Amino acid sequence: MITTKIKSLLCLFLPKRLLCGKIYLLLCTVFCTLPFSAQALPERYTVISRETLPNFYFFEDQPWVTPPKKLYFNDFLEEKKVVILHLWATSCPSCVSELKQLEKAATDYMNQPVTFIALSLNDPRSGVLRNYFNRIPYTRLKPYHNASSTRPAIKGLPTTLFFNKNGQLIGRIEGAAKWQDEEMKRLLQRLMNEELPKATPLNLKGFFDPWIDSLKNLFS
Repeated sequence: MITTKIKSLLCLFLPKRLLCGKIYLLLCTVFCTLPFSAQALPERYTVISRETLPNFYFFEDQPWVTPPKKLYFNDFLEEKKVVILHLWATSCPSCVSELKQLEKAATDYMNQPVTFIALSLNDPRSGVLRNYFNRIPYTRLKPYHNASSTRPAIKGLPTTLFFNKNGQLIGRIEGAAKWQDEEMKRLLQRLMNEELPKATPLNLKGFFDPWIDSLKNLFS
């Protein structure tokens, strides 16, 4: 059915004599594979056009640290790594289930240029988050909570935001993500392999020449 539609479209633009034999098969192959050549994205993944978000802070709740350690999100972005910001809460069943997968992903990529941040939206005064991490000790994810009002706005939980090495928001998943799926692994690999643009060196050659000429004319 897809091949028939492609042939009909090609008939509008190409002479009939070209729509035969190997040329037709080649064109069909190109048109059939074109939408999938960029590799499929994970389920519910929405592409965002490289947004730069305001900085915000949150806290790391460890029992041996009083008061909790205050952290700024931009400090993570400045490490020039891919940053995965996962927003969740213990009151959300799908969040709790997904967090186990996220922990495994953070373990699998622990030596790669990617940082996983699981930011809880629980009320920190209730002690629920600390009790949860005491009961289920994660080795890679940390109990982050109580973000400032400038944190990214979301529609629901869980929500995952993807930031490239330049610190730009480039995608989001609303709802539970499947961290062990091949599409997710390919996406993370592409983001980690993305090269940062090289800084253009400052060329001062000839920059001072007009001033030097003016001084020569002044004292000549």
